[in-house]
Amino acid sequence: MKILTAFICFFFCAQLSAQRSKKPWSNPENYKEEVIESIKNSPQIIHPELYFNKNEYIHTDKNKMDINSKITSDSFVNGINIAWVNFGKDVGLDPDFQTQYHPDMEKFNEIMTAVSDAGGNVIRWWYHTNGSTNPVFDDDKKVTANPAFFYDDIKSILDLAASKDLKIQICLWSFDMLKDQWNVDAAANKKLLTEEIYFQSYIDNALLPLVNEIGDHPGLYAWEIFNEAEGMTVEYGNHWAGFIERVSIVDVQKFINKTAAAIRAEQPNVKITNGALGFLTSIDDQEKGYENLYSDEKLKEKGGEEKGYLDFYNIHYYNWAGMDGSPFHNEYNPEKLDKEAVIAEYYPDDTFGVSSVDMIISLMQNGWHGSLLWSWTDRSWDVMEPIIASATDYILSVEENDYNGVRIYPNPTKGVVNIIGLELESEVTIEIIDPTGKVVKKQLYSPATESIDISNVAKGVYYINFGNKLSKMILKL
Repeated sequence: MKILTAFICFFFCAQLSAQRSKKPWSNPENYKEEVIESIKNSPQIIHPELYFNKNEYIHTDKNKMDINSKITSDSFVNGINIAWVNFGKDVGLDPDFQTQYHPDMEKFNEIMTAVSDAGGNVIRWWYHTNGSTNPVFDDDKKVTANPAFFYDDIKSILDLAASKDLKIQICLWSFDMLKDQWNVDAAANKKLLTEEIYFQSYIDNALLPLVNEIGDHPGLYAWEIFNEAEGMTVEYGNHWAGFIERVSIVDVQKFINKTAAAIRAEQPNVKITNGALGFLTSIDDQEKGYENLYSDEKLKEKGGEEKGYLDFYNIHYYNWAGMDGSPFHNEYNPEKLDKEAVIAEYYPDDTFGVSSVDMIISLMQNGWHGSLLWSWTDRSWDVMEPIIASATDYILSVEENDYNGVRIYPNPTKGVVNIIGLELESEVTIEIIDPTGKVVKKQLYSPATESIDISNVAKGVYYINFGNKLSKMILKL
């Protein structure tokens, strides 16, 4: 009898464990290349106009954005995707062996320092990713409480970012949650996406405790709900390789709506977004077969929550989308998109006649609201750095940096700033201020003074304030 009981227990435990994939773990460097190959086998994505049902197309254009709104170094998102240092393991707990996974802070510091020094301001980083080590599930496939170190680890990443005048966009889930990948329980993840009791266990036990612990942290840019969730749907991802389970796009829209509403109810001041596959699912253009699936109206229609909307859009671009789907070849158009939009993934490669070094300038000139290069894991920093730096240089070249005849030069500078046109009757205090409002240098300035020595100030973007007479003049070191 004891042998039979032991066998039953062993069999039952083995069955529970078997739900998680035993595929060898990997930290993929060619991640997007594999995705692109899957997309090329998806005719409804490559040729959407042939599959688009215009009879079901509904478009509203209220809350239009102003395409001529001025892009400044305050408003333009300029950065990269990490998106992980260890895929699915940056913060987590192995359910079988209780191994704790913590962020490699030395590597995070290296990445953040490089981005900050180049003039970047935002980094996109993935948290749950595929659910292999995070969140924690119980034996009934419901999400249970986070270990305390989850909070500590995320705050250490955000603290580090804030110390470098950076912000982190935390992407919660990727389509990988339904794939055959190491330690992923696709069945449990599907329940979380499709069944209310499992969804609520995630919201109550994992997400909201985390959201409230982080609050309105100065290192947080936004919560992003999905990375390219279209890939795990029957409508868009049927030809994508490696999936164990799939859901519908309605399941995705409902999850976004309810998750956004839950976050906003607890932390109304934080921003919320979602990472869309491309123009295909984020732009209203029926002639090309594109439809914005993430508008306020469509999310509320599917999920029923009034506050379950996005604050801005994240749109991805890779060359499978051609020139029709390229933000480098098409202007931001408020007739087709009702919120600001960051181009949150693209390769820093020459693309249909646009050179890599000109890509971010093209985004600015076309009226898009930000750029996040893909990715630290897939492309060398030597390729990405000049693109990030060129954005700040471009902003400085086009922003109004002449106040009542006062000009500063050279800008950017390597340590000495000259001032022309400042008419003073007596000395004033000049302040050099970082983007957080901290004064990093003060100097008395008189009518006879010709320059300011700021060679001991760290590289970055600053404001220069002349005795509270002139402010917001932007200076780059």
